[in-house]
Amino acid sequence: MIKFTIFTPTYNRKNYLERCYRSIVSQNFESLEWLVIDDGSNDGTKELIYKFISEKKIDILYIYQENAGKQAAWNLALEKARGQYFIGLDSDDALNEDCLDAVINDVDIISSNESVIGLRCLSKKIPGSHDSDNNFSSDSDRICSWFEEFASGIYQERIDIFKTSMLKNYYYPIEEGMKFIPEIWLYSLISKKYNFFYVNKIVRVFYDDDSHNRLSKSSFRKHYKGHLLARKSMLKNIPLKYLLKNPLGLIKTILRYMQAIYCSFLFRGN
Repeated sequence: MIKFTIFTPTYNRKNYLERCYRSIVSQNFESLEWLVIDDGSNDGTKELIYKFISEKKIDILYIYQENAGKQAAWNLALEKARGQYFIGLDSDDALNEDCLDAVINDVDIISSNESVIGLRCLSKKIPGSHDSDNNFSSDSDRICSWFEEFASGIYQERIDIFKTSMLKNYYYPIEEGMKFIPEIWLYSLISKKYNFFYVNKIVRVFYDDDSHNRLSKSSFRKHYKGHLLARKSMLKNIPLKYLLKNPLGLIKTILRYMQAIYCSFLFRGN
């Protein structure tokens, strides 16, 4: 069985895809596949990916969909994934040098632990810097709930290495007209049942070169339905003791929820 599926959603990101691709190739890790879901690009992305495929350096599956959104791309990738572990890597980001070899022992540690859905590893913002973008649980590796990360108030950029078989129980609830759901929906739901193994190893290099085309960035007004779903899930699923430990996060969640409800009335029928 393939060890890792690396899923990359993309939309008109041709200028950055080669950096992402080369970072995967440079891992020199044989047991992986790169699954690229193209959300309607018209900038030559398809031709570039087929060029990569022709190089025959890694196993690549390219799928085109017509502007369905990131979460629809995620669902499709999860459905097609053949890897034992599932990694989401944005098209303008990269894997850190030798990171897959670095986490092999960690994934083996959790492989038989049915209470752990995956690793939460570190990201760094600037190439060459060892300063990660998240300091939660930085003192040691440990197994704990994402709810504890939320309660800490430190929940910035990390990268997850999910057990694919477990993650397949949590497809995003996409419906017509809903192209974006904040990822916090997923964390608040899966954390009711599973923990993460927080590992202080840098796996992802985070870039933000051209934010308006990132599928993970989207306006609140345009995608209020997804925000309503996510904030409702947070208020329903995060235990009260963790919400109260992060009052600013709780207030923000309530305000966003109310804003989404307001938008649902304001734009009903649109």
